[in-house]
Parts: sequence; structure tokens; C-alpha cells
Amino acid sequence: MYKLSIILFCLMIHSLYVPSKGYLWGQTSFSINDSEQIELKPRRSSSLDDLAKMQLLFCFQGKGSCLPYDAGVLHEVYRRVPALRAGRTIVAGNSSGSIPAAYFSCFGFDDETVRAAEQTLKFGDRSAVRGMESLGYKITKVLRGQSTELPHSDLREYIAFALGVSNWKDAPTIDEIVRRSSATPRFPCLIVACNQEILEDRHPEDPASPARLKEIDADSLYVSWKPEVYEFYRSHPDLFRRDHPHLILGQDRRIGRAVTFFVDRSLYDLLSLLPDEERVADLRLMSTPSDVALAIMASTSEPTYFPVVRETDFSKVHVGLGQSLKHYVHQRHYCGGFLLPVPAQDLRRMLPGIRVLGSGWRHMPFIARRFLRNALLADCEEIAMRNDWWADMEINPDAEIEQHFELHDLSGEEEFHFGAKRARELLDRDQGLAIFVKPPKWNTAHPRSIPPSFDAIDSYIPNKNEAGLTPLKTMRGLGPLLQPAPKDRP
Repeated sequence: MYKLSIILFCLMIHSLYVPSKGYLWGQTSFSINDSEQIELKPRRSSSLDDLAKMQLLFCFQGKGSCLPYDAGVLHEVYRRVPALRAGRTIVAGNSSGSIPAAYFSCFGFDDETVRAAEQTLKFGDRSAVRGMESLGYKITKVLRGQSTELPHSDLREYIAFALGVSNWKDAPTIDEIVRRSSATPRFPCLIVACNQEILEDRHPEDPASPARLKEIDADSLYVSWKPEVYEFYRSHPDLFRRDHPHLILGQDRRIGRAVTFFVDRSLYDLLSLLPDEERVADLRLMSTPSDVALAIMASTSEPTYFPVVRETDFSKVHVGLGQSLKHYVHQRHYCGGFLLPVPAQDLRRMLPGIRVLGSGWRHMPFIARRFLRNALLADCEEIAMRNDWWADMEINPDAEIEQHFELHDLSGEEEFHFGAKRARELLDRDQGLAIFVKPPKWNTAHPRSIPPSFDAIDSYIPNKNEAGLTPLKTMRGLGPLLQPAPKDRP
């Protein structure tokens, strides 16, 4: 019976189309001595004033090892949307999408950087991850009591790419790659990572069942103890320390936010202007090569893919609510970016003129959705519906591409062409929306938002909500940002 449960557990994990979220078998501590880095030369960087010019939020959405698909989408979007070439684009990424997001944050969009990205995403060595995604592999490993997670060193090629390190092959560790890099975030960027201690609600005796100790607000993504649990732990502090060694029991039921946004300085300053109770994530500043590498590992480290990653610099994390991170946790671990494929809400509220484009993601079957809710508290689909409400277009795979993704029968070149073809189809129609959406609680521009420096009148609708504020218009397509199809289209 136990082995049957394990097999069912593996089947549920295999059914996830984004990096899986199974049991956490290990954890990785990542630290870099920044004093050993190459001295950085002065470079152009974004500021709050620059953000008024931003027209597009381009979200690279995680799809496991299917990075070539995103390369195909990138190819077509770059040809059709001048905002990329003009430096009027904010990049975001979750899970594997954190890799191109980090790269373009450091180097921006031009013919050379886009060409380099297409080559790496198409032909980079993804064999280790692709082999690990095999159902047979995972079942065999689990039945033997072995971890399925890969070492983070298998990400060396992609982290080196993001950091502009060409001589990475003789670098045995990611630390060494970071030491060889002088790249820093120069363009607005947001990378999603989930906070493992906050989210995990797994039963200690049955990893597939929930402990039911916590609850999450799907609008704010704030996690709290259930009232009776909080009162119990207040009366039994020794049991709390035993059961939750990385958490601190606060003066009220709040535990913390489920998500952290790794951001460059401009977005750190911008999103800090949102009231703490309305912002959906903690903020983690990226200012060095080591910060960028940490962001990629934090976002790609879904369980059964890579071990969780430990935060080493609490001073770069902004929690708000009058507290520092050390008031909530003794340690913070990041366990992937699966929860927010479209991390647009806070940005749209502060930059109401931008449009939101996603490179495409894959909804999960009900059994996987239920399993994740049991293990990591949040109902991913419930949260996805609130986030998809903000998307003006998503280049989601069609049924044919989905089948190939499941079979893993495409070369990088073939997958690239599928992504480019799908992007052409949707860009030609200027239409690509989620089937189900749900209006979020906060859907208006914040009073301290930055007005766009370009014509963006269709960002608003005339009707007002109950509070007398004007909701932001969404699901618009890319509209005036789109150019006609190039004549040299293949």
C-alpha cells in the first residue's frame, strides 16, 4: 500500500507542466564574497523617472525544460514590438523564465543580445533536467528513497549566460562563474520566488497530506496561522520551536508573505511605494552578480528539480509592516517561482500605462492542483485566475504543442519553431487570453502611481467601483505596441 501511494505521488508530480512541487529533500546554501568580484564599470541603469516611459511588461513564464519555446516567442515579439528595441520594456520571469529575464535585465534588448539569447535557449544543454522530468526516472528514484533534485551546478551554463560569462566551462561552481562576472541589473526586472517556510503546510507523517495549520489570503498572498493553531503555539512555545525551527511566532497570527520578488533598484524603489498591506510580495534587491545568480536559483528550485536555496543577506529583503525579515524567520528558503506566472498586479497599479505580455504557461490537472494545495497551501489555479486577469496577451501553447511537451519528442530547434509559429498566430490576431479569470481585490491604480509619458488612455475604463476609484483596463491585446508582420516573414 505504501509503494502504491508513492507511485500515485509520482504520477501527481509528473502531471505538473511547470516545475514540480514535491517533497523537499535537500537545501542549498549560496554565498559569494562580493569583495572578490571584478570591479564594476559605471553603466546605464534605470531610475524611477525612466519607468514613466515603460510600455510593456514581458513575462517569461516557466515551462520546465521548454526554454526553446520561449526563444521562439522572443524571436517573433522582438520583430513585432518596437518597445523592446527602444528600451521601454520591463522583464519578469518565474521558474525557468527567470533565466532570460535575468539576462535581459543585465544586457537589454538589441539585435545582438536577442540573437545570443535565442542560441542559448535553443541549443543549451538541458539534458539533465529533461531526463529528470521523466516519470520513470522519478518513480525509480522515489521507490529507492533517493532524491530527484539535481545539483545547482547543472545550471552553470544558463547562469553564465545570464551573467555574460563566456568562459564558464572550466568553472566548477556557480560561485566561480559569479566571480568572473561584472554584470548587474541595468534594466527593470522582477523575478518570482516562493518562500518555503511560509508556504509549507505538509503533514509530518504523510508528505501527500496537509497539516491544515495555516491559511492564505489569495488576494494579498499573506499566510497566517489558523486561530486555534496560533493560540495553541502561544501556550506551547517549545512545541512551536520544535515543529517550525525556521519561523518566529509573532504578536498576531500573521506568518508572512508567500512570495518574494527579486527586483532591480528601480522596481525596488517603485514597489516600496505601495502600502505594505496591498503589495503581494516581499522585495529582494538585486544589485550584484551574486544577487542575479541567487534569483535564478531561487526561482528554478522547485522541489524534484533543484534543492531549495537559502537567503544569506536579510538586509536586502524588504518586508514592510514596520518589521525586518528577522522578525518573521530565523532562515528564509526559496522553493521556486511556480505561484505567479504573471506577476503583474503590483506593477500595473504603479505603472498603469503598461501592457502585459506572457510567453505562455500550462495549467495543471486537478489532481496536481489538489496535491500542491495539500503540500504548499496555495491553490495555484485560484491565484492564477487573479493574475491572468492582468494579462493583455499570453502566448500559451495550443493542443498540438502541449502533446509534444508531454512526450518530450522535440529538438530545441523544433520547439523554437513551434514557439515562433504560435506567437505569429496570436500576434497576427492580437489576441491570446486565459479561459478563466477573476478580478483581484486591488484592481485600481495607486494614488502614488507614475503616469505614463506616452498616450495610454485605454489603460482605464469609465465605470467606477464601489470605492469610487477607476479600475484599470485589462485583456486589451498589445494594440498600439504592435507593428504589422514583417514582409520577410518565413
